[in-house]
Amino acid sequence: MSLIQKLLRRKSVQDLQNGGDDAAGPKLNKVLTARDVFFHGVAAIIGTGIFVLTGVAAHDHAGPGIILSFLLAGFACAFVSFAYAELSSMIPVSGSAYTYTYATLGEIFAWLIGWDLLLEYAVGASAVAVGWSAYLQNVMKALGLNLPQYLSHAPESVPWQAIFIAAAAITVGVIGLFKSRAALTGGAGLKTYVIGLGSAALAGFGLVNAWDVATHLTSVDLPAILIILFINFFLIKGVSHTAKMTAVFVMIKVAVIIFFVGVGIWHIDTTNYHPFLPFGWHGVFTGAAIVFFAYIGFDAVTTLAEECKDPQKDVPKGVIGSLIVCTVLYILVAAVMTGAMSYLLLGGSEIAAPMARVLDYLGYWWASPFVSIGAIAGITSVLIVLLFGQSRIMMRMAKDGLISPIFGNIHEKYRTPVWSIAIWGVLVALTAGLLPISELAELTNIGTLAAFVMVCAGVMILRVKEPERPRKFRCPDMPLVKPVGNFAVTCMTRMFGLKAQTEARLRSCVKGVAWMLIPILGAGMSMVFMFSLPGITWIRFFIWMGVGVVIYMFYGRVHSKLNKPENK
Repeated sequence: MSLIQKLLRRKSVQDLQNGGDDAAGPKLNKVLTARDVFFHGVAAIIGTGIFVLTGVAAHDHAGPGIILSFLLAGFACAFVSFAYAELSSMIPVSGSAYTYTYATLGEIFAWLIGWDLLLEYAVGASAVAVGWSAYLQNVMKALGLNLPQYLSHAPESVPWQAIFIAAAAITVGVIGLFKSRAALTGGAGLKTYVIGLGSAALAGFGLVNAWDVATHLTSVDLPAILIILFINFFLIKGVSHTAKMTAVFVMIKVAVIIFFVGVGIWHIDTTNYHPFLPFGWHGVFTGAAIVFFAYIGFDAVTTLAEECKDPQKDVPKGVIGSLIVCTVLYILVAAVMTGAMSYLLLGGSEIAAPMARVLDYLGYWWASPFVSIGAIAGITSVLIVLLFGQSRIMMRMAKDGLISPIFGNIHEKYRTPVWSIAIWGVLVALTAGLLPISELAELTNIGTLAAFVMVCAGVMILRVKEPERPRKFRCPDMPLVKPVGNFAVTCMTRMFGLKAQTEARLRSCVKGVAWMLIPILGAGMSMVFMFSLPGITWIRFFIWMGVGVVIYMFYGRVHSKLNKPENK
C-alpha cells in the first residue's frame, strides 16, 4: 500500500453496521430510546446559546438582527441535520462525524474530523461551563454572597506554553504508569521497570510545572472548573440514570424560557428594533456564525447511537425533532431580548448572563434569580451531553487504533470509557477556568462547521458509491427543484430541438441536483459561516489541526486497525 492509499483507506459501512471492528471486552449498554435522544438533543441545544451567547452576538455583531442570525443558523442546521440523520440511520455507531467520514472520505479525513471534534466538544464544554459559572455567581450575588475576584473569572493573560508542557507531561506519564502496572502483573522484565520509573518522573515533572503555573495565575474561574470535574465523575457512573436526569433538566429550562418570553413580550418597545441591522448584513452573518455554537447539540446526539435500542430510527427522530423545537425557542428569546432592551445594553460585565440582565432592567428583580437557577439546571444538562459526546468519540478513535487504546477501555462495572472521561475532563476544566467565553465560542464554531461540511460531503459520496444500500432515513428532495428543472428542460427541448439523448442527460442532472441539494446547501452554508469567523480563530484552528496531523503520522497511521491483514 502506498502512503496515499493508506491515508485514504476506508472502513466499510457493512463492518460498521455489524460492529465487527470492535475489540473483545465490555460493551456499552443499549438502554436509550427515541425519547431519550430527543431530550438529549434539546438538553444540548438549549443552553449557553440562549442563556449566554445571545447577548454577546447581539451587542458585538448583529444588534436586533440577531433574530435573522438565529433563523439563518437554524436553516443551515436543518440541512445539516438531515445529512446527520441519513448517515446515522446507516451507521449506528457512537463516533458521529468521525465515523461517517471514515466510511466515506478515508482515514486521514476521519482522523482530522475526529481531532476536530475533540476540539469542538472540549472547548464547547468549557464555554458552557463559563456561562454556568456566570449564572451561579448571579444567584450568589442575589443572596448576598460574592466570590473573591481571583476565583470568579479567567485571568487576563495565561502562560499557555507552560500549561501545555505540564498537561502533556502529566498525561504521558500517567498513561505510561498505567501500562507499566498492567505489564508488571504479567511478570515483566527490567524494561518495564525503567519505563515505569521514567513515566513517574515525567508525571512528577508535569505536576511541579502545573503547581508553578497555578501559583503565578492572577485569577481563575473556580466554579467553571468544579462543575466540569463533578459532571465527569457523574458520567463515569453510567448512562441510564444520566438520561433520566437530562429529561428533568430539559423540562426545567424550557419552563424558564417560556416564563421569560411570557413576561418579556409585554415590554417590547419597537424603537429598540431601530436600526434593525446596525452592523449590516455582514453583522448578521457573523452573528449567525457565532450563535451557530448554540446548535451543536444535534451533533452531540449522534454520539448516543451505540447506546440506543434502535439507533437507526431513534437518532434521526431525536436529531430533527430537537432542532425544530429549539430553533423556535431561540428566535422567540432573541426577539423578546432585543425588543425589551436595547442591544447596546447587552454588553459589559454581565455579558455572560443577558437573560437575567433583561429581567433586572425591566424591574423584575425577583425573577432574575429564578431564571438564573433555571439556567444553571439547563446548562448543566448541556455539559453532560457535550462531555458525554467527547468521551465516546475518543473511545471510538481508540478502538480504531488511531490513539492510545487506554482511551477505549470500557469499565467492567459502569460500562463507560473511564479514562477518556477522566483525562479529557481535567483538560476541559483547565480551559474553562482560564479562557474567556467569547474566544471559546468562536473556536468551537469553526470545529463544528468543519465537521458539518464533512458529514454533508459523506452523504453525497455514499449516494454515488452505494446508492442501493438501505437507508431508514433519507434527506428529502427539495420540493420545487425537480418540476421546475424538468419544465426548463422541456422548454429548451422545444426551443432548440435538443436530441433525445441530450434531453435524457439534462433530466438526469435535474434529478441529481434535487437528490443532493440539501447536503450541498448544508455544506455551502457551513462554509459561508466558517469564512465569517475572525482570522485569529482560523489561526488557532490550523495550529490545532497541525498538531493533529503530526500525531496521526507518527502514531495513528502506524497503529491503525486497518493495518491488520484481515482488515486490508
